[in-house]
Amino acid sequence: MDPAGKTFHYETAFARNLGWITPEEQQILKNSCVAIAGLGGAGGFQIQALARLGIGAFKIADPDSFEMTNMNRQLGATMETLGRSKADVLRDMILAINPEATVTVLKERINQDNVRSFLEHANLAIDGIDFFEQKAKWLFFRACREAGMPAATCCPLGFGASVLTFLPGGMPYEEYFDLHESMEDEPLRLAVAFGLSPKPFCFKYMAPDAFQPEKRLAGSVSPGLMLVGCITATEAVKILTGKYPPLKCPAIFQVDLLTHRVSRKIYRNGMKGPWMRLKKMAAMAYMKWKAKK
Repeated sequence: MDPAGKTFHYETAFARNLGWITPEEQQILKNSCVAIAGLGGAGGFQIQALARLGIGAFKIADPDSFEMTNMNRQLGATMETLGRSKADVLRDMILAINPEATVTVLKERINQDNVRSFLEHANLAIDGIDFFEQKAKWLFFRACREAGMPAATCCPLGFGASVLTFLPGGMPYEEYFDLHESMEDEPLRLAVAFGLSPKPFCFKYMAPDAFQPEKRLAGSVSPGLMLVGCITATEAVKILTGKYPPLKCPAIFQVDLLTHRVSRKIYRNGMKGPWMRLKKMAAMAYMKWKAKK
């Protein structure tokens, strides 16, 4: 019972999940731990969806605090939380939904020294790391692979999103995106941006300044981030409960709500096949041309 005299009851709180989730599956979710690295636009909505599904344990990591520029797209950003730690705010949100949840907080960036301990005891890892921290993402997915842990990344793309799930024994992160250790930051970011949106639905309405990798700026709108939360949580249910076969890289699912377009495609060679490399070059040239207009 909390100080206000309100008693929490897990089975009652998540009873409306039943019918879509079986009682046995709900128990699996209750006993599962999800590690989420990065608590910005994607991470906040992912955490809310997972908490309301009844996930029983979380490991969350982010060193940053909320700023005014987060208001348009980050779930935890309000006038009351400006200047507060994102990790603290989202921990409090989880516990406000499910006081019985276990929440482990790391107020650091994911790095070589902490990534393995961060992933310990988790059943699933979710990437919410800032898009412009690609080397940290690569490190994160490599550690997940070494730990034999499924890991998902879901990216907002304007009024849409895409999702990739890397399962043990499947195609590695760097192989899908056609990455090389010698790549500099900008080519690395562009390669990942292309791999996350091989069907460029959002190009139809994307302004030249929506994506400015040289300035570490990328525009995002709340419907795309909310969609990220929905898609990620659904993949989590599939992976954790076995309810339905999860999406497995090199398969990618994309949806765009503004243009009403959907794609689910398997790129058997990832982005490194000759045709995809040619398309990537064309897409990068188009982006550079559009930026100069």
